[in-house]
Amino acid sequence: MSDVHEPASGTDSGTLAAGTSGVAVSASSCGISPRRRLGFGASLALILGNTVGVGIFLTPGEVARSVPDVVAYFSLWVVGGLMAAAGAQVFAELGALFPRAGGDYVFLDRAFGRPVAVAWGLLSVLGSFPGSIAALAVGAAFTLEATSFGAGLATPLLTVGTWSLAGRELVALGAVAFVTLLNMRGVHGTGRAQLVLAWTPIALFLLMALWAMVEGLTGAADGLPAVAASQPQVASALIPGSSGLSLASLASASCAIFFTFSGWNVLTYVGGEVKAPGRTIPAAILSAVGLTVILYLLLNAAFLAVLGLSGIGTVSNAGVATARHLLGERGADAFAVVMVMVILAGLNATVMAGSRIAMAVGADGYLWPRLAELHPRRDTPVMALLAQAALSAVLVLTGSFSFLVTVTGAVMILLSCVTVATIFVFRRRMGLVPPVRTPGYPLTPALFLLIGGLVLVTGMLSGGPWALLGLAVLVALVQAQRFATRFRPSNGKGTGNGTSAGSSDANAGRPE
Repeated sequence: MSDVHEPASGTDSGTLAAGTSGVAVSASSCGISPRRRLGFGASLALILGNTVGVGIFLTPGEVARSVPDVVAYFSLWVVGGLMAAAGAQVFAELGALFPRAGGDYVFLDRAFGRPVAVAWGLLSVLGSFPGSIAALAVGAAFTLEATSFGAGLATPLLTVGTWSLAGRELVALGAVAFVTLLNMRGVHGTGRAQLVLAWTPIALFLLMALWAMVEGLTGAADGLPAVAASQPQVASALIPGSSGLSLASLASASCAIFFTFSGWNVLTYVGGEVKAPGRTIPAAILSAVGLTVILYLLLNAAFLAVLGLSGIGTVSNAGVATARHLLGERGADAFAVVMVMVILAGLNATVMAGSRIAMAVGADGYLWPRLAELHPRRDTPVMALLAQAALSAVLVLTGSFSFLVTVTGAVMILLSCVTVATIFVFRRRMGLVPPVRTPGYPLTPALFLLIGGLVLVTGMLSGGPWALLGLAVLVALVQAQRFATRFRPSNGKGTGNGTSAGSSDANAGRPE
């Protein structure tokens, strides 16, 4: 397919009339221009793989223990879906307005300046993305270890003092290496793999949901699902039936659901490689969120039909419990393998997105400039992928990824809310006209910010002093960048793709 170029004048898709698309922009201030290879199908699979994860099976138990009845339980999931839809509408507009590598890095730079953007970029490249990659890889290993055929993965293979290397660490390292090599070979291969890794589990989850609902509605004795009936005393102790829905339990359940629906903004990180971004990015984001909401509601209906609310509250993994009820222990093992596919889909999307952020930050000179280099034939940021894999491997071997995610987690939630707020800056202060407009503006982004603020406060309280450490690091990075900017000569370079924070936005859009 042919590459599409435009003059390196910093012009964004915001200059286009609504409905226009397909304009490529330079992927870096160094003149790097990756080809736009991701079509609608691959883009949709990328988002679904990053959104539909194991959270939908781990979160229901926490939500069930936080609510008094089925109506409250289901209502929280519906509200979570509405919030995801609100955030998706905003990011669809932002992604179509600035279809470049970097996502939030580009949006924050244009709206609030280089210091905030660089702080977000450094925290992402050095903290949250490698930590998430390591956590996903280890999660896949632990999922296999929990099966009847994976018990040997816990056996130590090498011990040095208090540190030991077991089979699960080797599986995790293998997962990181496999997905990194897959991404290095090219976007086409990555997209095809994502189609398989994302759609196969989703199809199986839908079949399980339908089967479970039929089984639960037709085979439950005395109107009570079998799993819940087998554990009535435990269930009654866990479900606060008569206590009502407290503010603390509401915040906890809402926070869990927020994270379960998250991930739909991943396409904006690779916006510079999406074909016809003005059409494809909004269509893929909104379609993915719609499908995710439908799938999650069907799965929750299936869990309720088979396990009941009290039964969901007694299990750590509602999906495994449902599969075991339908198919026995072999069914639970088979379900674990499908969960590994889901984790690999999320790992693939995270590796791809994280490397593009590193590419954008490196291109602007705030990290090793070679991170911005693209392979001459495969058009992939090989050095960024290798550096990201090396850092993730260190986190896997040291087990420090959970600490890193805890430190940066609350900060990234805060900056996600700040990113959503950029829409007000682009609309009101800069007067940009996006190819796609957010329905219900300004109420839609305001709704996301309101609930996101609740999740942020909850995350800060649960994260304790480590969350405050993350905020302190963020403030220090912002202030250090502001100080450095005063003494750094201007070179006209811009955020991952050609526009400096201090440059005029006259070419970035036209007044409404």
